[in-house]
Parts: sequence; C-alpha cells; structure tokens
Amino acid sequence: MSSSRRRFLFAVVWRCSLLLPVVLAPVLGRADATARQLLFQWRGPIPAPDDVVLLGIDEASLDPQLSAFGPWPWPRAEQAALAREVLRKGARRVVFNIVHAGPSSFGPADDRGFHDALKPWQDRVLLSASLVRQQWEGFEQVQLRRPWDQSFPVGLSAFSLDAFGMVQSVPGAERLAQMLAPFTRPHPRPMAHLAAAVSTRSGDDGINFLGPSGQLPVIPAWAVGSQAENTWRDKVVVIGSTAPSLGDQLETPFGQQSGSEVLLSAIAGLQNDRGFRGLDHSVLLAVLAGWALLCCWRLSLPSTALGTAMTTAASTLLAMGSTVLAWCAGLWLPGAALMLMPMLAGALRTAAQFQRESVQRRFLHSVLSRRVSPNLMRDMLRSSSDSWTRLGGRRERCVVLFTDLVGFTARSNVMEAEALFGLLNRYFEAIAAPVLAEQGLLDKFIGDALMAEFGVPVHRGDRLEALAAVRAALAMQANLDDLNRQLQEEGLEPLRQGMGIHCGEVIAGNLGSKDRLEYTVIGAAVNLASRLESLTRQFPDYPILISGEVRDLIADLVVVDELGLHAVKGWPQPVAVYGLVGLHPN
Repeated sequence: MSSSRRRFLFAVVWRCSLLLPVVLAPVLGRADATARQLLFQWRGPIPAPDDVVLLGIDEASLDPQLSAFGPWPWPRAEQAALAREVLRKGARRVVFNIVHAGPSSFGPADDRGFHDALKPWQDRVLLSASLVRQQWEGFEQVQLRRPWDQSFPVGLSAFSLDAFGMVQSVPGAERLAQMLAPFTRPHPRPMAHLAAAVSTRSGDDGINFLGPSGQLPVIPAWAVGSQAENTWRDKVVVIGSTAPSLGDQLETPFGQQSGSEVLLSAIAGLQNDRGFRGLDHSVLLAVLAGWALLCCWRLSLPSTALGTAMTTAASTLLAMGSTVLAWCAGLWLPGAALMLMPMLAGALRTAAQFQRESVQRRFLHSVLSRRVSPNLMRDMLRSSSDSWTRLGGRRERCVVLFTDLVGFTARSNVMEAEALFGLLNRYFEAIAAPVLAEQGLLDKFIGDALMAEFGVPVHRGDRLEALAAVRAALAMQANLDDLNRQLQEEGLEPLRQGMGIHCGEVIAGNLGSKDRLEYTVIGAAVNLASRLESLTRQFPDYPILISGEVRDLIADLVVVDELGLHAVKGWPQPVAVYGLVGLHPN
C-alpha cells in the first residue's frame, strides 16, 4: 500500500472514530454515573431550604420507653394526628411517604379515623403509592400498591436508578409510562412532582442530594408537640420512616439514606429549581454532532504529533470543564462521550503522525549521521539551535578545510564509469572518517573535491576548531597513504591530494529553494581555503597548507614551514602561507 493511500485511510479512520462515542453514549452511562457521584462527594453537603421539613419516624419514636407511639405499625389514626398537628400550625402540604395499602390492621374504625381527621385538608394531604417487585418461582412480579383511601391525591413514591443501582432522579413522563404500562389508568404522578407542585416533564429530574443522613433537617415524630408554630408554617412536611430497622434504605452518593430523606432532597430541588435536568434527545444529538465537528476541525490543524497531543489534551480538558460547569448549573451533559471523542480521535491521529515522524527522523538521522559525527549530532539535537531548519543564514566563525585530488581530471577521462566511481568512493571513505572523528561537518562532495567545516553549527572556540581541522587533515593524509599502498598492490596508480585550511568569518545557513535546502557556508574564508588548496600544486612537498590565521591560533601545537607571502586571487593583500609538517611532539 502506498504511503499516500495509507495516510488517506488513517485520516478517514481517525475522523470516523469521532462518531464511536456518539454510538456508545448509552453504554457510557456508567462512566457518567460515576462522575456524578464523585461530583457530589467533591461538592459536599449543602444547606437545606427552609420550605420543606421531614417529620421522621426514627428509632427513638419506635421505642416504647422513649415515646408514646410504640413499635411499628402505628394506627393510621395516630399518623393522621401527626399530620393534623402540623396542618393546624400552617403547613402548606403534608406528604405521607408511607403506603397505606389495603385496610388497616387495626380495623375499619382506624381507617375512618384517618379519613375524618384529615378531611378538612383533603386537597393538601398526599398519599403514597409504590411499585413492589417480587421474585416468585423464577418470575418477577410487579405490583402497583395504591392507598386504601382513594379520596386523597396520590403520588408514586418511586425513583430512577443509575447503572450502579444508586438513586439518581425522579422519573419523567417517558420513564413513568414504561414503569406503569402494565397497570390500568389513571396512573399516579411522581410524588416529588405533586409535593413540589411542578409539572412532570418528559425527561427525568435529577435529584440534588442535600447531604448524608446525619446532616439532613429531620424532626422526630416524638418531638412534634414541642415545636414552635413557625416550624411548620407554609412548609411542605414529609412524614415517613428514617429508622433503618424499618427498611426502605436506598443507595445515594452520600451513602445509604431512607426513601423519605431522598424524597426530601427531591422536593427541595424541584421547589427551588436546584435539581438536575438532562438534554432532550434532539438537543443531545445536536450537541454531540457539534462537538464532533469542532474536534474534527481542531485536531486536523496541528502538523506534528506533539501539537495533536496537546490539542487532544486541551479538547479533553475543555469537555471535562464544560461537563463540571454544566453540572454545577444543574445540567447533565454526556461527559464521558464528550471527553472520549477527542481522546480517541486524537490518540489515533497522534499515533499516525508519530509513526510518520519516526520514519522521517530515522531517515534524517541516517542522512545527518553521514555528514556529522555522532557526538556532534547529539550536541545539535540537545541544543535549541534551529540552524538545520531556519531559512537563510547568519554570520559565524569556523575553520574551513578544502581538499582536492591533484591531476585527477585527466585520469578520470580515461577510466570506465564504474571503476571511476569505485575509486572515488574508496577515496572519500578514507578522508571523510577523520572529519567526523574530529566533530567536523562534511559540507559537500564536488567531483573529486571535499569541503568540510569545523565550528558550525556548534562552535567550540577558534583554537579548538583549528586544532581539530589540522588533526583531521593529518589523518586524511595518513589514510590516503594507506589507500595508495592498496592501490599499488592492485597495480593502480596512487592518488595525490592537496588541502587548504583557513579560519575566518562565514555565512552559515540553508541555501536552495523551498523544495530543497542545503546547509552550507559561503564567504571569503571559503574562497581562501580553496585558493590555499590550489597553491599545493606549487609546493608538492607540502600537501597541507594553512593560513597565517590558523597558524597563529595553534602555533604552539603544530610544526610548520613558512612558505612566505603569496598573492591570492580575490584577496586584497598577500596571504601568509605555511606548510603543515605535523603536530608538535609535546
């Protein structure tokens, strides 16, 4: 498969991956449920509103030694007496979170006493119905238990659970229709909606839990008579069990709570518009589609794997932050799907870019390693220098070494092409290695000539670079002597080279077109090194000539013979030339 076809397939794959979280949005509900539980724990308890009160049947109210009520169940007339007490003191509404299914076990008089006691407030007393699920002989039976007295408004005391079985919301009209589909109409509305006097939406209403059980405002049943009148005035009073011994314990983000405590949080949120709401299906699809398009656009912009990874992280954090802020504002967003979109697509595109960049790096590494030494290459990669990628050039100081074969042009005219290239490759192999060993840069091969620099793009100081160039030149001459011995053994004519070395200012940088760049140096120093190499024809005993500038830098380190001043083409003044003999013994 061609690289262009492979890149096209990768582009299609990572863009299509943006749609996967949209398809998996329902499955990702477990992640969203976990996130919401963590957000509740991060937020902690909040103050309860003062317009709803829980009148709790707690353990103390069930203890005969502590109260006059005695063990459960209490006569319905006594429960009505509690409700009548708070209604007389101005309660706006009383909610019985106790299902009075079937006739009272205390007889018909008890039912009549309940009805008669609360008849004056018949429109302000709400009775509970409940859904009961039972397993019998491998089958699940669902019963809708309605209150015995049908003369009072009835609400369904039921909640929707998340994927972990934790209470999450008050069911909306759609979910309620599914729950009550097997039962005859009219169906009761959710108790929380009736108590808060709000309409039932199509979607669920998330419960804004007030806090753990110990921090909720609960007035025990045994203390009703001791409360001031303003305790109940214009408030919704929920009467229900809070004693763990009576069961009805539900899992919430703050641990186990009684159904009455959950109902308290639900009513408080609905009355004060502090609950949670999800998005309608059409709006949800629009949000997911818009976010997918935004991610597709943003992730397609970076040209490097690092840029894509940073964009992926930023997009994921944006989705996370938006989800948290929306939750704080009472809106449920599909945070898991929103975060998974850039994470999945970004990971795929980053991997594809990284793989392509790795191939390019390996190629560039192989090319670069043939021009500079491994140590110099490591220094260049560690540094922040942009010499290899910056267009144009800048002034630098370096040592330029120019070498050329003497009389090779005439020889090459009579050689076969294959033999000619084979000989040149052996020659360049012999003289290139010393340049790399001395941390030099192999600039270019021009026919049978070689140009090298010491000090670009990483400069170690003129003296050290000059010494490195001289050592490299001597090693190149020694390698040529070894090659000539091999050529003589093969019956071939030996080679002779000339070298010129000069230190000065050059302009180093990238030359070429936008399609092909070459890092090189230009300037008078380069020309002078080339002229010195040409002068070696006049001094056959000195194959390596250095300028006065190079000699002055390392005069104490080299042995040279002074060859006088020489006029050099393109140079305004005669140039002091020295023949390099070798390094100083010391």
